[in-house]
Amino acid sequence: MNEYIAKYKSLNLPGKLIVINVTVWAVTQLLRLFAFLFTGYDCQWEDWLGLHANLNEFLYTPWTLFTYFFVHANLGENVFHLIFNMLWLWWFGQFFLRYHTGRQLLGTYLMGGLFAGIFYLLCFNLFPYLHAVTYAAANLNVAVVGASGAIFALVAAVAMRQPNEAIYLNFFIRVVPVKMKWFALAALGINLMNLAGGENIGGIVCHLGGMLFGVTYGYLERRGIDLTRQFNLFCDWVADLFKPKPRMQATRGGKRPVYHDRQQDHDYNQRQREQQAKIDAILDKISKNGYDGLTAEEKAALFDASNRRKNN
Repeated sequence: MNEYIAKYKSLNLPGKLIVINVTVWAVTQLLRLFAFLFTGYDCQWEDWLGLHANLNEFLYTPWTLFTYFFVHANLGENVFHLIFNMLWLWWFGQFFLRYHTGRQLLGTYLMGGLFAGIFYLLCFNLFPYLHAVTYAAANLNVAVVGASGAIFALVAAVAMRQPNEAIYLNFFIRVVPVKMKWFALAALGINLMNLAGGENIGGIVCHLGGMLFGVTYGYLERRGIDLTRQFNLFCDWVADLFKPKPRMQATRGGKRPVYHDRQQDHDYNQRQREQQAKIDAILDKISKNGYDGLTAEEKAALFDASNRRKNN
């Protein structure tokens, strides 16, 4: 087990997200299998993990706004759902990491998935046609699953950051380089055409919501605003709440024990995260404009951070 944990820790963030998605999918499939073997009934895990378009259903399962983009279609229903989503997550995750940090990728993935889910709920309850589909008697349990909304947020963010970077598509006859901006626009066009076709409407609406978030992220990034920064700090704060913190530090040599205050620990961690976020922003600026584009204050901050790492 320790070997597998070590391998997981050695993966970059797209690899870790893929492991999490595949693991969750495997657990849902095992639940279905055991439920059928012991009860003869199918386990409807979508009722508890999928995002329901019907607001009455959603109010009973609000956590699904987060869980829906970590679960995927059952093996017998759509075997390619998980496979293609994970391939896209890997490809565009690597593109994203060329110009961003892992924290920014995680923030974009999570915020993109959440925004796509909110966009899905709004569209299915505001637009007359989608509203009718949602509240039709036969569709009270309409639910969407899959990470594609979060992944399309990465696609759009990459296209906004590096619109002219080439992605190489293999058409078997030959490999064709396509600029990222044209690839993203083609994906947008295909989704809009499929929306009119009436199939997988929920998934398509999530794709569009994810792309809208990715475009917003890229637009603000061009103006020096990291849309994920505050979200990542909030996630860190939540994670700190569940981390066990020792109340007393044992010392040797007869010294008095030192009691730690939880609030002081939290403040220290908060300052560390803010300093790291500042360094990440400086490094991002270097990748755009080079070292000479930094201000004297930014160069000093980078120098201080380098010294602190050497001393540690």
